[in-house]
Amino acid sequence: NRISRQTTYRIVQLRQTLTRQRNARLRYAPVGARTIRRELEKRRVKPCPSLSTIQRTLQRRGLTQPTPAEARSYRPHPPATYPNAVQATDIVTRWLTGGEVVQTFTTVDHFTNTASATPQPHKRATAAREHLLKTWQTMGLPDLAQFDNESAFSGSRQPHRLSPIVRLCLYVGSDVLFTPEYEADYNWEVETFNNFWAHQCWAKHRFTSRGRIPLVYRRFLAWYDADYVAPRQTNTPQQLRKGHRLHRLPQRLTQHIPDDLPICRGRVHAVRCVSAEGNVKFLQETFQVGKRYHDKYVWLTLNTAKQTLTVYYQAEAEADWQTLKVFPYPLDEPVVPVLKPFARLHHAHRSVCTMR
Repeated sequence: NRISRQTTYRIVQLRQTLTRQRNARLRYAPVGARTIRRELEKRRVKPCPSLSTIQRTLQRRGLTQPTPAEARSYRPHPPATYPNAVQATDIVTRWLTGGEVVQTFTTVDHFTNTASATPQPHKRATAAREHLLKTWQTMGLPDLAQFDNESAFSGSRQPHRLSPIVRLCLYVGSDVLFTPEYEADYNWEVETFNNFWAHQCWAKHRFTSRGRIPLVYRRFLAWYDADYVAPRQTNTPQQLRKGHRLHRLPQRLTQHIPDDLPICRGRVHAVRCVSAEGNVKFLQETFQVGKRYHDKYVWLTLNTAKQTLTVYYQAEAEADWQTLKVFPYPLDEPVVPVLKPFARLHHAHRSVCTMR
């Protein structure tokens, strides 16, 4: 059951090649067992060793680093069983040589791991809007757009106001989800991509101006889309999209989206941890849920058409959803329907968040 000396030698050599970054085709590739196995398959090595065998071989040669175990408590997550069911967006801050800042907006599709990245000089709502419109033209419109609680996404500190980004998502027919506050690991899909991008792309280049960044991003994302298989994935993003219809945002519709957007019919969700006082915060307002739910996570849904805020609770992943409370949530301006061109793009829309 032991692998041959030649296969062991190839594994070690591949690891060293990946570490030294001398192969242009593998410039952005990680150095772990998954990459090594894919390269052995491309070289038609038979029998090709398993991931565990490659990992043991690397460990015996002292070529691995221990990974700490992560303890995760249960929190409700939106299901992503098809492309663009859920797209998560985040911001990464980096500095150029000389001190100039670059804010990189990244979006990752939960199902296929398809990614989009846009460098921006700042992280205001206008930059977020530009990134999302560009992303939706290439990746397609999401049924649910997931964000953390950055002001670029959630808006100002004034209560009871929907931000420009929330309005933009509702305008094109997408629901919105805000992750739990100060819990970056909830957004692990996009955080994993950000860490990978930082190590495999940003750290391997020395940028002195923003002009060169887009070309490098395009080159990295092209490799990532066609050749990278992420952990917990069965294939590359490009291959996982095959056979699925993507509803991309047409350029002609993008040009007609106004700067000042109304509130459209739709839903805005948030996952929140209940405080010791039994409260949760949503759009800078406090709502009483009940002390019995202290330290538990609830799901909030603002229905702009009904102008209600509903609090749901799920004890565990397979448990039924409970409706805890329904608050009236009157909006200060008219709520309009989603325009027909955008509604048609979502004609096969499947509701990701169904609390039954």
